[in-house]
Amino acid sequence: MLVSRIAVCSLIVSILAGCAAGRTTVDVSAPEGTNPSTGKYVRIDTAQDKRTFIVAPRSADIASLDPDEDSSDASKARAIGRKRNGYGKALGDIVLPQGKTVSGLVESALTTGFQQAGYIVVKQGDPNFASAIPVNAEIIDFWAWFQPGFWSVTTNHKSELRLSGDVGGLHGDQLLKTRVSESKQMVTASDWQEIVEKGLSAITLQTKNFISGK
Repeated sequence: MLVSRIAVCSLIVSILAGCAAGRTTVDVSAPEGTNPSTGKYVRIDTAQDKRTFIVAPRSADIASLDPDEDSSDASKARAIGRKRNGYGKALGDIVLPQGKTVSGLVESALTTGFQQAGYIVVKQGDPNFASAIPVNAEIIDFWAWFQPGFWSVTTNHKSELRLSGDVGGLHGDQLLKTRVSESKQMVTASDWQEIVEKGLSAITLQTKNFISGK
């Protein structure tokens, strides 16, 4: 039995360490919705990425970048996770493809949440943009990580957003937090995509419920 457990742990370590060197690009999509035919008009200002990145974080759930890689604001804007081996050592980064940012994904998730709550979301250049109710958004936290266990691996994603405005259940500033986790026997590169997309769906659902007053 002990040998079997050691074998499983070694397998998990090897899986998590696989392709660990360097930066890995993972494409992620946010939930997409459509505007209702009627409703109040809302405009969501670009979600500002206010995340803090730590060079040597004490735990895997804290945003960080490999110090041997580019750590410019452009790289931080695309960062969604950090690979680690089975012993917790930080390794290569997980980033979005060029042209995609965490800010853009969060803005899309929020937009869909407002649409599902019955609001018409307009953008710059759309009719009624000037008169639409403004909503500001700041991204305080948005991160994915894997947590190895004795028999399985848990994939995790968390977010914390600060919304401000006066629409539906939103009055003034409000923090919106989400956390999703999944337990898996084995993990692959696609599991980064899956857990982050589940996190974005959680943002959409919580936005809808909050704005609707549920």
